[in-house]
Amino acid sequence: MRLKDKVAVVTGGAQGIGRAVALGMGREGAQVVVADLQAEKAQSVANELRALGAEAAAIEVNVANESSVQRMAKSTLERFGRADILVNAAGIYYPKASVVELSEEDWDRTIDINVGSNFLCCREFVPAMRAQQSGRIISLASGIGHYGMRQFAHYAASKAAVIGFVKALAREVGPDGITVNAICPGSANTSMPRQHRSEEEVMARLRATPLPHVLEPEDIAGPILFLASAAAAYITGQSYNINSGSYMF
Repeated sequence: MRLKDKVAVVTGGAQGIGRAVALGMGREGAQVVVADLQAEKAQSVANELRALGAEAAAIEVNVANESSVQRMAKSTLERFGRADILVNAAGIYYPKASVVELSEEDWDRTIDINVGSNFLCCREFVPAMRAQQSGRIISLASGIGHYGMRQFAHYAASKAAVIGFVKALAREVGPDGITVNAICPGSANTSMPRQHRSEEEVMARLRATPLPHVLEPEDIAGPILFLASAAAAYITGQSYNINSGSYMF
């Protein structure tokens, strides 16, 4: 098992890609903290992990709130004594709106949740990783952060910021044995983007990709598990597109 005895914190771990990552971490031997605003769903994932034989805890957290993140980190470190892996998977995608229609409230909310959560969570866990002289941080960005998308300027801006944050933080913490990378998923079969798309649009997107495959959460989790492992010890400051070959650049 690649992550035996490691402690992994997965924000947004109650569903979608976060849930797939949390379960994958548990299968690889990690002790997993499922951190999510949806407390009941987080507990359900923690129960799934225990059924797999993994040690797990569910912690309710609002990743855009400083004191809530501080409580989550404190609880994690008190219970497990360390944090080896941090996966920043929490995020929001909608509302769909043009720049001139988007409210300031929705802009701020998107930036706070998608970018601010990375800052808050890393600020809390980096000191523990520095003390260990080791750690893995993996953040979910998006291909949209590279190429943009009509009516999603707020989302594109937030994910581009995550990519920049990862590159900067990697330079800061590299001497401490901590790696920081980003995963940029394509459109995956999760509740966020796909419930708002017609079957015709989904099929058109598939036909346009070199690998005509509907990405499942587990397809995104695989590369994250690799980046969390010893095999990726010297990979840092990178952003990887997992998108079946769409928008190659």
